[in-house]
Amino acid sequence: MIRAFRRFLSRFFFLLLCLSGTAAAQQSDAFPRPAALEPAIQFWIKVYTEIDTEHGFLHDAVNLSVIYETVHYERTGVERERARIQEALRALATGKRSGLNHLEQSVLDKWPADVSNATLAAAANNVRFQLGQSDRFVAGLIRSGAYRSHIDSVIRAKGLPIELGALPHVESSFHPGAYSSVAAAGMWQFMRATGQRYMRIDHIVDERLDPYTATHAAMSLLEFNYSILGNWPLALTAYNHGVGGMGRAVRETGSDRIEDIVFNYKGPAFGFASRNFYAQFLAVLDVEKRAQALFGVLQLDPSPEYEEFEMDSYVEARTLAETLGVTLEQLQFDNPALRPVVWEGDKRIPKGYVVKVQRKSLNAPLATLMASIPASERFPIQTPDVEYFVQSGDSLSAIARRFRTSVAQLVALNQLADRNTLSIGQRLILPQDSAAATGQSSAQIAAAAPASSAPRASGGAGSRPDAYAVRRGDTLSTIARRYGVSEAALLRVNDLDDPHRIFPGQMLRFPTDDSPVVQVAAATPAPVSQPAEAPVAAAPAPSAIVEAPPTPEYTPVVAGAEVDNVAVVFDPSAAAVAGSGTTVQDLSADPSDYSVSADGSIEIQASETLGHYADWVGMSVAAVRRLNGMSASQPVVIGRRLKLDFSRVSVAQFESRRRDFHLAEQQKFFAEYRIQDVAHHTVAANDNIAALARSKYAVPMWLLRQYNPGLDFRSVQIGQTVMFPVLEAVEASGSSG
Repeated sequence: MIRAFRRFLSRFFFLLLCLSGTAAAQQSDAFPRPAALEPAIQFWIKVYTEIDTEHGFLHDAVNLSVIYETVHYERTGVERERARIQEALRALATGKRSGLNHLEQSVLDKWPADVSNATLAAAANNVRFQLGQSDRFVAGLIRSGAYRSHIDSVIRAKGLPIELGALPHVESSFHPGAYSSVAAAGMWQFMRATGQRYMRIDHIVDERLDPYTATHAAMSLLEFNYSILGNWPLALTAYNHGVGGMGRAVRETGSDRIEDIVFNYKGPAFGFASRNFYAQFLAVLDVEKRAQALFGVLQLDPSPEYEEFEMDSYVEARTLAETLGVTLEQLQFDNPALRPVVWEGDKRIPKGYVVKVQRKSLNAPLATLMASIPASERFPIQTPDVEYFVQSGDSLSAIARRFRTSVAQLVALNQLADRNTLSIGQRLILPQDSAAATGQSSAQIAAAAPASSAPRASGGAGSRPDAYAVRRGDTLSTIARRYGVSEAALLRVNDLDDPHRIFPGQMLRFPTDDSPVVQVAAATPAPVSQPAEAPVAAAPAPSAIVEAPPTPEYTPVVAGAEVDNVAVVFDPSAAAVAGSGTTVQDLSADPSDYSVSADGSIEIQASETLGHYADWVGMSVAAVRRLNGMSASQPVVIGRRLKLDFSRVSVAQFESRRRDFHLAEQQKFFAEYRIQDVAHHTVAANDNIAALARSKYAVPMWLLRQYNPGLDFRSVQIGQTVMFPVLEAVEASGSSG
């Protein structure tokens, strides 16, 4: 009887899956299947259905219809077979067609009869290894049962194609705790900079790891990609390569057809993963539709039923678990977005955080249980951060030794990309027991901290003036660092659009913020021998982020990387690895063109000034003006082109500096704001777009331009539609969050 019931459930879940596939098939016009991509689609179907993660294909990286061998995965064995195939190809490339040995004949037979020697010579450098994915696809299909109903409901609410729900097969095999080698996280594999546009990501909460919150973010990103690029093949590929990268591909190829871009676009970051991303997506749609015929009847994971409650105060995780009558481990499993510092007791569950608890775990209504938390266990503030400001001569190992912690813990807590790169004045969060390790109370430590190392005092009230008069040599960033506020907050409070346009004598107001912060005084650095670790120099803070390991309930799924020329895939997402080290776009959600054209000109973007360009190319502002025939009073205009001289720095150096500037600006902004929705504003008579952005929508011009990249703000017409992102202010992620 029980067995029969289980069979019924299995068939029921699979019927739901088939119905989903039928709905997808009815919308197939959104996802065309170009004949030119068919060899790639068939290749990925084989990867997902014919070989498991103990085997792989040695194949041609350009012509995916050419599969030389199926081999057992073992590094030295793969390399040995790859070298043999390369040797055979080089022999054939000389024109050899007779007296072939068995391997040479086998390799030749994989190619058309009229294959040229030049093609074979090129193929010798394109022998690639692809790990099989059939077992991971099945595991992902089973896992998907827990999430697909939620994913489909989000998709339908936004009016998007239902097929998008299959994307996690490519990204993570529906694993909510997946981490890639480049720090993309969660079921939808968001990079930090992109994820922060839509989710809270800090050392207390990382919503990328919540599959429900991240689904909303993923659909918002895909919706944005589509609004910019105009078709779903490009919008999907932009999920991997970035909307800016795909915009550049369209410009350079002169086509918005995915097959034209796949075969003709030669962008340096458009590698194997990006080139194959859309073909992989079409493959998983096909495999999912035929899952029963391919894999038999599968019992999909049931969708859990959650009760939710928004926290109205800060509460210790252990207290909450005991109140709800669930184990700490179960609470952690249900709330994967909360970082280890919460479960270890160093931070409280934040006020405003929506706690999830499985309904079957509760023995009373959730609201009743939450109301029973004693007042003494409800806190109005977060556990204060213990923080330290980096000084000249510091290294991470010296700081770790001084405060009796480990480099690994500092890296994880601060989400540092490079343990060898710190910046003077950079804020580091220390473990909560660091104050005790110094033998002083938190208050004593904060009081003893010199202004140079601790620009923000503990206690909030009275720690900074109500206003500040700008002095010669000041910049907004130095003022912000000196008084422990963010540049974004200063811009907002003072109604400033440009952080570079402040002047001596100008009065700046500070935001009201009484969040408690415990500061650790700078001590004389202990002598530490770390030959591999460079001391701190005056350099920008690193922009890339390395994430701490996920919570134990979700075994981390870690992507591998290119090894020599062989892409070895360890992640459930084949795309996450193939070329992952070169296709990651820190500004992947930014459609702006930061590249230099062949004639040495650039498109002027929001927030940029002639001073920026002069710094980035090593010229004077006057020289930039002379090069472009500009008078001393003539302003730069967003969207126009400007010529620059690249005799002092390379184009690559300039583009890197330019992107770093915009990345830093956007990261600061999205530390305080998240995109919640998009408003479509129809331009009326006397509308001023800049004024609307500033007063009604509180959107900076650079972000407004990202949502309207083709709009000429100088000639907006009545009746035109302008998209304004709707922003939500978020609490600071330090002591208050």
